[in-house]
Amino acid sequence: MSANIIGERLVAPVPQALGAREFMIERLILRDNTRELLRQTGREEEIENDLLELTECECGMNVYDPMKCKCRACEGHFLLAQFFYDTEQYDKAWRWYSKIQNVDLRALYQLAVMCFEGLAPKDFTAENAYQMMLQITLKEKDPHNFVIPYAEFHLGKAFFQGYGVQQSDEKAENWWLLAARDDIHKPVVEAQTALAFFYSRKNTDFYNLNKAVYWHHQAARNGSLESLGAIGAMHLFGIGTNKDINQAIDRLRQASERGNIYAMGLLVYAYYTRKLFTKATDLAKRVSVLDNIDELSRASYCLPQYIQKGIAISTFILGRCYELGHGIKKDPNQAIIMYKKSFQYDADSCQLLQDYLTHEKI
Repeated sequence: MSANIIGERLVAPVPQALGAREFMIERLILRDNTRELLRQTGREEEIENDLLELTECECGMNVYDPMKCKCRACEGHFLLAQFFYDTEQYDKAWRWYSKIQNVDLRALYQLAVMCFEGLAPKDFTAENAYQMMLQITLKEKDPHNFVIPYAEFHLGKAFFQGYGVQQSDEKAENWWLLAARDDIHKPVVEAQTALAFFYSRKNTDFYNLNKAVYWHHQAARNGSLESLGAIGAMHLFGIGTNKDINQAIDRLRQASERGNIYAMGLLVYAYYTRKLFTKATDLAKRVSVLDNIDELSRASYCLPQYIQKGIAISTFILGRCYELGHGIKKDPNQAIIMYKKSFQYDADSCQLLQDYLTHEKI
């Protein structure tokens, strides 16, 4: 089995749940910060009252009218809605976002996100979310038009997954290309990574490794950990680019240092195949103790499936090192434990590596 085939099987295709995370990373950070602040201070009621005061109209109208009000009340409505959203009071968040959805594009976007996340009232569906996102893309002159590329990214996901619309790879590609561009708005990095994985799918009409490499490089340049790790994998196995072990290790190390667990697994694999057993075991031991997949995904913004694969690869190689005494004291019992752990985290990666050992490919 060639290195290319090994690489293509280790560099697994993108799952259908691609990018199933927060659509604006900034919102996730703000949400976590809000929750941590309230956890430390216990001032939730006080903060809510302060924000309620900001929703009062100062334009002299008896009743707040979002279409006429020119004071801070609209921003107050948005901040209060965000507060309720961040503190998981979704019914209240929906109510306050709804009051300003016709005058604040951010509020309309958040309503659409809540629909997609299943946090909206029961009578709102994925189709409603699709229509909201579509409406956002037509508001180019809105002062909050920075949410437009995020809406475009979300529409691409909807078509890719067939969520609220008829599944269409072609339309998914078109929307992601709009979101990934950098000529009008700041590009959505997740859209660039999505395109890279989209073009990496074999047995589809869209398979194009040149495009995959291009978009991974664009995304990595803009901070995508997933794409940085993917570039390392491509160099490691010579997929879509020249095989270059030094470039591979450099990219995988960069991604690993920033928290990409899948890159750590591939880096362990690279060290092992180069007989750098001490480095392989040192890194593999650090990866082997990781277990909170959801928290790791939130911290690194990497997909849970790939985090599991990274742990599975690391623990398998660590098991092999324990079995043979490579870079670590031989311990058959620990070897068995690591092999079992590898299988538990990702059976496919474990079986693949076992096949390579059986056929002396690694």
